[in-house]
Amino acid sequence: DLRAATPEEFQWLIAKLQRDISVRTGAESGRRGGTRFQSNMYDISFRDPSRESAERVVQTLLNTFQEQSLESDLRDDLQALRFLDSQVDTYRQRLEQSEGAMSDFRRRHGGMLPGETGGFFGRLATLQEELRQVRADLQIAVERRATLATQVRAAGSGEETGAGSSLVELENQVLQVQRELDDLRLRYTDVHPSVTSAEERLRALQGRLDERRAELGPLLDTGASGGEVVANVRIALAQAEVQVTELRGRERDLMQRIGELQERLDVAPQLEAELAGLTRDYEVLRSQYESLLQRRELMNFEIDRKRQGKQLEFRIIEPPFSSQQPVAPERGRLLLLVLAAALGAGAGLSYFLHMLRPVFISGQAIYEELQIPVLGTVSMTWTPRATARRRRAEFAFLAALFVLLGVFGGLFARLSEITDLVQRLMS
Repeated sequence: DLRAATPEEFQWLIAKLQRDISVRTGAESGRRGGTRFQSNMYDISFRDPSRESAERVVQTLLNTFQEQSLESDLRDDLQALRFLDSQVDTYRQRLEQSEGAMSDFRRRHGGMLPGETGGFFGRLATLQEELRQVRADLQIAVERRATLATQVRAAGSGEETGAGSSLVELENQVLQVQRELDDLRLRYTDVHPSVTSAEERLRALQGRLDERRAELGPLLDTGASGGEVVANVRIALAQAEVQVTELRGRERDLMQRIGELQERLDVAPQLEAELAGLTRDYEVLRSQYESLLQRRELMNFEIDRKRQGKQLEFRIIEPPFSSQQPVAPERGRLLLLVLAAALGAGAGLSYFLHMLRPVFISGQAIYEELQIPVLGTVSMTWTPRATARRRRAEFAFLAALFVLLGVFGGLFARLSEITDLVQRLMS
């Protein structure tokens, strides 16, 4: 298209390409395969003054045919694939924005959102039900403790009863302080003031308990007949005290958590609704995104399958090539035309010179041309010298004519060799 300088020239160039490009079947070009013509074979040819341009045109046509043979049936699939790619990118961005919005919402309202155990009201109902159960267990434990204390008091008498009661109280205090110490150690280090204070109280109570047991040793030994039963009851009473303490702690913790939830009773449902909306939008976007990804993978697989199935339907049997010999015009005919043109040019030049310096060859011609009466004529008499000069001129003319014909004959006979030589010199 660099040959076209104007839009009109460009259109003329396109029309010339359409006219000069030739596509023929194998039957039309005379190709044979076995015993029949190969009608599914095609020859593409193009003529141009430049060998390189002619080869490039044919190569471009081959590339175009090959691409169209592979993509003509896939054009819709490729267009659909491009659309799917754009939709996947769009939904990916929307999904990332939705994930960011959910993360930001959870970060701002982390303590007031539903967790894995359910929503706000579900958690509140669960805690209230757990509180009722703890209170029922606490009532049972208090009644059991009271029963065991009555049994301990009834089993002893006098000093033994008072001593047993004080011993049980010390044991309960030691168990309670031991539990407090275990809880503190879970939250603080061993050098924390609360931990050290609890350890000091535990050591003090343990020392008093050991002293009390030493004082009551003889008394306990004298009542050995019922001492084993009383000791078992005391152990059960101590366990009941520990259970009551634990249940009361759980009751306080549940009441605190229920109070916190009840304080958020007006705000939490709205936050749950907003989170449910964000989650619903996110799930819809994720479902659409995964569906688009699956469709895109299926489309890629289908396009690859179609391409692999069409690779053998178009094959280039022979690459573009151009002969070293020009295909047009035909050189023998061109030489004849050149010879005729040269002879005609010589005759034309002679006639032109004659018209510049006209010569009359008879008196009648002078009279007809100039309308002048001719009284007489004088004949030409050739001297020997003039005759010899005239003969030499005629001989030179004939010799030049024979040389011209001889050169033409030699070129005509050696046309192919001379053309190859010229092509090698030019390349």
